[in-house]
Amino acid sequence: MSFSRFISPFLLFVSLLFATQVNSQEIFRPYDASNGPVAALLGFGTGALGVSSYFGRKVQPLTDEQIRSLDPANIWGIDRYSLGTYSLPADEWTDKLLLASFASPFFVLLGNRGRDNFNDISLIVFEGALINAGLNNMSKVFGKRARPYAYNPDVPNHIKKQISSRYSFYSGHAATSAFFSITAAKLYNDLYPDSKARPYVWAVGALIPALVSYGRMRGGRHFFTDVLTGFIMGSAVAIAVPELNKRF
Repeated sequence: MSFSRFISPFLLFVSLLFATQVNSQEIFRPYDASNGPVAALLGFGTGALGVSSYFGRKVQPLTDEQIRSLDPANIWGIDRYSLGTYSLPADEWTDKLLLASFASPFFVLLGNRGRDNFNDISLIVFEGALINAGLNNMSKVFGKRARPYAYNPDVPNHIKKQISSRYSFYSGHAATSAFFSITAAKLYNDLYPDSKARPYVWAVGALIPALVSYGRMRGGRHFFTDVLTGFIMGSAVAIAVPELNKRF
């Protein structure tokens, strides 16, 4: 089967996404990197990362007694799917999807409007990534929720005793993939407000973190409430940060 059968429709889709600006010479700038919230956003993100890093050094791994005391009966019904799952392949492909999501905001640079706003877009992504990571890390450090595989008798104790076994809530993979993917959709929405492709861009932006979230549950890394919260938090940051950077 020829690779060109897939790449040609993809290139056509990309060209249609950015076709609205071909005949336009006017520079469209929806963002203003010099406005007031920028310093506050950078400060908040940096502060959150600093606090989580400081307290993270004090987190201790689960002890044998704590592992034995973990009772699946105490887990909410909507979270119990993850208790009996542990899959290294699922863990690996969610890592790959996460890495792929990192590049998604810069998809908008394929168009002239994206390149015209390169500095603002880069700052928005940096601000949001700081805040997203800071909030997520603080939740993990202060929540210290045991991962689903810690309840699984088939998982070796040396894995359960890793410090990361206490970082279930909320899912960093779900939050981070949601942040980058939804940021891409939000940037496209702002740069091309008249584009008919916007619903499809939003749909793809939501699909990536949804797949990551399922994989994290399938791998026994997170409960449903972990990935749901991560999805919501990452999406909220992805929408709020560009809005706060807009020209008013």
